[in-house]
Amino acid sequence: MQISVQTAQPVDGPLLEELQAFLLENGLVFEGRAAFTCFLRSDEDAIVGTGSLDGNVLKYIAIGKGHQGEGLLGQIMTSLVSHAFANGQTHLFVFSKPQNKSLFAPFGFFAIEETGQVLLMENQKQGIQHYLEGLQRETEQAVRERGLSLQGTVGAIVVNCNPFTNGHRYLLETTAKECSLLHVFVVSSDKSAFPTAVRLALVRQGVADIPTIVVHEASDYLVSVATFPSYFIKDQGSADELNSELDIAIFLRYIVPGLGITCRFVGTEPLCKTTGAYNRQMQKMLQAKGVGFVEVERLCSGEQAISASRVRSLMGLQRFDDLRDLVPPTTYDFILSEEGQRISSHLMK
Repeated sequence: MQISVQTAQPVDGPLLEELQAFLLENGLVFEGRAAFTCFLRSDEDAIVGTGSLDGNVLKYIAIGKGHQGEGLLGQIMTSLVSHAFANGQTHLFVFSKPQNKSLFAPFGFFAIEETGQVLLMENQKQGIQHYLEGLQRETEQAVRERGLSLQGTVGAIVVNCNPFTNGHRYLLETTAKECSLLHVFVVSSDKSAFPTAVRLALVRQGVADIPTIVVHEASDYLVSVATFPSYFIKDQGSADELNSELDIAIFLRYIVPGLGITCRFVGTEPLCKTTGAYNRQMQKMLQAKGVGFVEVERLCSGEQAISASRVRSLMGLQRFDDLRDLVPPTTYDFILSEEGQRISSHLMK
């Protein structure tokens, strides 16, 4: 049988419908568009294999049931990796089922962590160790320059800050008072209204006066709900729970011992059920490993909790004066800047 290779970026129209049907036949669910997709077709022009690339994550990899063991996976992986490298994406990840570990290992992918139902692999053998070494260097420099002590509670908190608000400032300032050192990880996914570099800068500017806080970029290892693919999960309703489990397992295996973290802090979450469920899962898993878990009550303005979504809503309505009590001066100045106004224009309804 002659195999032909077809690529599309992105997939739409009848080709998208064909992809969705093929994935469904092979027990996978199409959950959203991918930037690049490779199709393998038979002599009869039927799809016999697919694979897609979403940022630096390989997904929708499937070989038709009648064609497994024919070496087709190698063609798909070569196409996806070559396209990624050509576009500057050299650090790649695969989420899959644990039983598929041996399928991806020959292509240079190494396991980072796995749970009962989810496996995360990357194409750098020591990738997460190198990230951890970077965190340790940042921490050592801060401790040395600021004369900090590591005696007592070493805390960690993960934030998105889209954008950084007075609520975030209150959460971090309150938490820092309980710690000899507080690691703040800013989620790296560029699927927020405010780009990662901007969010990271606003957090650093917003807590620059608190010496016990060290701000880190979360990189690809603190998995966010926005980037976690669930296309291979049979029970789609359990996707958020499995995402939480994998994320927290990575945190416990690498970040906790690497930085000597003794407690993780979160803000209370009355608005988002997904985040609330994540916090409950985190509490359970951390406490089982002897790591502390503390929730901090959110700061309110009037009768409403201060939230980044409220700030974005006001930006979209061009009600900039109403933002003064919701964000620190550094965030307010950025919102009024040329770049901030561009973001506001995209948020307009």
